Amino acid sequence: MGAATPPHTPHPAIPGSPVPLAPPRTRRRALFGCLVLVTALGALDQTIVATALPAIVAELGAPSRVSWVVTAYALALTAAMPAAGALGDRFGHRRVLALSVAVFVAASAACGFAGDVGFLAAARLAQGLGGAGLLVLPQAVVAGAVPARERAAFLGPLGAVYAIATVAGPLLGGWLTDVTSWRWVFWLNLPLGAAAAVLVRTAVPTGRGHAGRTRFDTLGAVLLATVATGLVLVTTAAAETGWNAATTTGAALTAVAGAVALGWERRAANPVLPVALLRDRTVRLCCLLALAGGIGLFGVLAYVPTWVQELYRTSATTSGLLLLPVTAGIVAGVNASGFAVRRWGVWRPFPVAGCALSGGAAAALAWTGAAPLPVVAALLALLDLGTGLFMQIVVVVAQDAGGPRVVGAVTAGLAFVRETGVTVGAAVLGALVARAAGGSYAPVFTTTAACFATGLLCALGLPRRLLESKS
Repeated sequence: MGAATPPHTPHPAIPGSPVPLAPPRTRRRALFGCLVLVTALGALDQTIVATALPAIVAELGAPSRVSWVVTAYALALTAAMPAAGALGDRFGHRRVLALSVAVFVAASAACGFAGDVGFLAAARLAQGLGGAGLLVLPQAVVAGAVPARERAAFLGPLGAVYAIATVAGPLLGGWLTDVTSWRWVFWLNLPLGAAAAVLVRTAVPTGRGHAGRTRFDTLGAVLLATVATGLVLVTTAAAETGWNAATTTGAALTAVAGAVALGWERRAANPVLPVALLRDRTVRLCCLLALAGGIGLFGVLAYVPTWVQELYRTSATTSGLLLLPVTAGIVAGVNASGFAVRRWGVWRPFPVAGCALSGGAAAALAWTGAAPLPVVAALLALLDLGTGLFMQIVVVVAQDAGGPRVVGAVTAGLAFVRETGVTVGAAVLGALVARAAGGSYAPVFTTTAACFATGLLCALGLPRRLLESKS
């Protein structure tokens, strides 16, 4: 074990600024409440519509197209993430966050008034554009207001809110549909969004941005959005119809678009996604860890309820309740690691231990077969505890390595990579389930374990350094 190196300075190729001063306690509480609400809004709408789909079909018809109500939001969310972060860096995070809230609320109102599935899907697309800012910019706002060493503890609860909202979304959506109407799944965002808009104006620090004289990288944003669109469309089609000539061709075209986008972003004067920062080993390894977390955690969780229902012959409610220990594991992991980093400044052990724990739990799920449900619940909780230990840490470390001028772009890049992992992981694991004999889910957990083993190698390659303490 080597000695810890001094605190990391911003990336040498990018001009930095002094470590941010922590805002007063009352201001910080208001900021925290604002960002919790904003994050919950963006995360809820990823899953809240799922249980309302039957009611939407019953009223609007078009069952063959109703899946676009879900897909449109995911597509726009993923596609707009890089642009949201870069626009925040350029024009100020508070200004772009306020615009994102406004777009999200207006699109939510339009969703509630939809008279057909086509209009609803289009409104969901607009809602996803706003949702990208809601999920990316809170972490960038924290980077500008809180020193790196304390940032992990501040971001930990936001990660927990994201996890809880994602799991609670279907339950809340089903309840609203049963007691009122599916339209209130969207109209609920109006009062919450109005409160968020007020808090953004009053609690989020004003930032001037770094617009300079260079133009915004519009072509880069379009190319990255094209790649994200291709990923969502190809993986959705592959999950529904399997791999055939059409899906294979789509995957090849998406790969070409990805290569073109990366080539352009390397040459752009002010790139939306600063891929040049990947030359920094810390940023590169944090991106790989975000990808591993996306594939390994959220990819496998998409199939846990179905697996439990098929293997244990349980009800949908019971299988859904099994996600509660999953949520508890994430909440415990992100908060424990965040508070530990704030106290000691040492962060590297958490990605190492987290990947080892998650990989071991996934391997145990693959080997145990039909273990008792309490054992399954415990292993799932350990899998998520491990991922929670490094889920937010890698964001803070990458922000610190990149420097303050591109903190939004770095944050958005990590979110983009994670969402790509979620999308691709769900499709790949779904294909494994479809091809396995007797619907066995062992390949899903084996692949997940291998993914976290790769993440462990990346974590071991991270440098030993401390995060900045407050000045």
